[in-house]
Amino acid sequence: MVRAALSLALLLAPAVAGATIQFLEGTYPDGSAAPTEAYFSGEITSTSATEVKQALERSRKKIGMLYLDSAGGDLVAGMELGDLVRQSGINTSIGKHSEQYGKPLPGTCYSACVLTFSGGHFRFAEKGSRIGIHRFYRRYASSTDLDVGQVVSAAITSYLMRMGVSQILFEKMAQVGGGKMQLLHLSEATSLSLVNNGILAPKWGIEGKQGTVYLKGEQETWNGTGKLIVSCAGHNAVKVSALYDAGPNTRSIYQVTRGYSLRVNSQFLPIPKLLSDSSISGDYLVASFTPDPAQLSDIQSAEQIGFGFHPQSSDSFYGFLVDARSDREVIRSFISFCQARD
Repeated sequence: MVRAALSLALLLAPAVAGATIQFLEGTYPDGSAAPTEAYFSGEITSTSATEVKQALERSRKKIGMLYLDSAGGDLVAGMELGDLVRQSGINTSIGKHSEQYGKPLPGTCYSACVLTFSGGHFRFAEKGSRIGIHRFYRRYASSTDLDVGQVVSAAITSYLMRMGVSQILFEKMAQVGGGKMQLLHLSEATSLSLVNNGILAPKWGIEGKQGTVYLKGEQETWNGTGKLIVSCAGHNAVKVSALYDAGPNTRSIYQVTRGYSLRVNSQFLPIPKLLSDSSISGDYLVASFTPDPAQLSDIQSAEQIGFGFHPQSSDSFYGFLVDARSDREVIRSFISFCQARD
């Protein structure tokens, strides 16, 4: 780790001089305004965060996506701009302006740009885009290189942790040969959680509230957040509550829903009757039911578990899935615990 730290620095090699930020507005099919797209192109410098913040304030628009096309620049500035992106609730993608809303061209994101890109809550990359990493270094050697390298190492790893990116990305940066750039395939960037394609990692865990213990599974996606609450009911039964936050669409989904289903992988298992009428609680549409033995068995072996809200006389549905592949044993153990209770 010390050898890698010696190669780190506060500045990257020179990148494209100057930067621009552009905005592109669009509308939905019904004519209502869609979130504005922002495009950042050029070098990331010590003034980039301030300039972007001022541009966002002047635009007075709701920014849905910040597209990045940059060969890099200042390391610290890259993290500062990434922090601004996260604080502003903006998602990021790698792409460049095309004059057509929702149809950016493939872009480039190298070195410090990768840190800025990490600031997006949801992170995408247009097909054909390039992501490049390299070892951060100082242009001139000095007696303080070791100390500086260690500080920068800690800063980068801490930043990546806060942004939900695997620390292995930093290790890969440190391993790149001096003066070289390593391109990351999109599949590799996805495996490192650098690109998440609008789906965050699932969270499963046993929690307690007011003396009641329950299992909660949650997955946040570009289209909304779904939660499953599994709790013990009377007579060794299990109760499942589905909570779905679809943002501004939650209430309209509630109003049109006429049927419900348990989602197991790609299957929809009909739920004839809920324990009570569905309702809205806070930001969530809530529905609870008691799964039958067959459904419980399916839940325990499922790779994905979710819930469907179905409009009347329509093949469409609204709902969510929570990935369960890494947490099957926890799910099985909790259901067995409920079934073994007196």
